[in-house]
Amino acid sequence: MLNASPIMAGYFVVAFVFGVMCLNAGLPVWFPAAMCLFVYAGTAQFAALALLTSGASLLPIVLSTLLINSRHILMSMYMSKKLGPVGMSGLKKSLYAFGLTDESFAMHSQRLESRIATTASYLLSFNAFCHLSWIAGGFAGAVASEYLAKFISFKLDYALTAMMLFVLVALCNTAGKRLVALVSIATTIGMNFIHISPLNVFVATAVGCGVGVCLKKSSS
Repeated sequence: MLNASPIMAGYFVVAFVFGVMCLNAGLPVWFPAAMCLFVYAGTAQFAALALLTSGASLLPIVLSTLLINSRHILMSMYMSKKLGPVGMSGLKKSLYAFGLTDESFAMHSQRLESRIATTASYLLSFNAFCHLSWIAGGFAGAVASEYLAKFISFKLDYALTAMMLFVLVALCNTAGKRLVALVSIATTIGMNFIHISPLNVFVATAVGCGVGVCLKKSSS
């Protein structure tokens, strides 16, 4: 799956880091791969790992995961409408929703918005390859940490940022999209100068969306 290969590479490296961190936290070798298989949520997995190692109970972990991944509700609602012409059955939609990530949402929504011929098998296989890469990365990281930690120091904390930058650059293929991206980035930097907060990203996203809506209305 050529189109998915950059995301697969990024997922493998990020999941590799997750596997290393799990073993460093004293968890068994099978744990990272199992979590990558059944949870499949990057930020939520790292947050859950931090809560587990701090001795948190199950309820805070579940609530944190739900809150972190709440954006998937909106992403799934949007894609459900866009998938109409593709002709997916209810079961296939459920499978697709499970495999939907920030990166696949960005790539697929752009593809469908551009009216590029897309089939259900393409979308499902895209998600499946990405998920398999995520699982493989988690397992490889755990094994490497188990057997190679004495010889190699892993410094891969840049992987998630690099992957998101690739997705951003790949999607900025028009002047309007580049303007939206620049406005969002400038807003984030400006707000960080005033006060550093995780909420700055959400505010900058809202500002960027507002600019995008205005540009779309002015061009229609």
